[in-house]
Order: sequence, then structure tokens, then C-alpha cells
Amino acid sequence: MSNPSRTTVRQCRRLADTWGPVLRGLANPDRLLIVLWLANTTSTVRELEEVTGLSQSLVSYHLRTLRDAGLVTSTPVGRANAYRLAHPDLDTLAALVGSLETA
Repeated sequence: MSNPSRTTVRQCRRLADTWGPVLRGLANPDRLLIVLWLANTTSTVRELEEVTGLSQSLVSYHLRTLRDAGLVTSTPVGRANAYRLAHPDLDTLAALVGSLETA
């Protein structure tokens, strides 16, 4: 077995530190459902209630967790907020995760 370079170890540590909180945010099936649903679209809490079957308070809780993990952002739309994935690469990640079922 070869000895890993210190640079490689540092890069792996940085990625683990960066992605650990993100992946913890996705570890809950309801939050993952929200992220998958938000790929390439926006939704309000009310729309996400319909999609998930969860109460408004639970949807809001999960959105707050996803926002804290840097996965979603919101934009005011009238009296509501429209939620979307925080970065275009997350749309790609959600599509990839969605395609794993058929793999």
C-alpha cells in the first residue's frame, strides 16, 4: 500500500469538512425528498406540504435545516417565499441521486 501524500490527505479532509454538513442535511428522507423536488424548480412551503404530505411546521423545520446546511435559498414572492436549491450544481446532484434508482 502506498503512502498517501500530505496534500491528498489535506484535500480529502477539506472535502469531508465541507460536505459532511451537507450530507447530514440530506440524510433525512423528507429533506432529501424536498431537495429532489426542488431540482430545477422553485416551490413555496404550501407546495412542499402537498409534495411531502408533511405539516407546514415540519416543512419549515426541514427547510431551515437545509438552509443552514447551505442547500436552499428563499426569495419573497408576495406573502410567501419561493425556495430553490442554493447552487446549480445541486440540481445536477439531485438529478444524479434520482437516477441512481435505475442504476
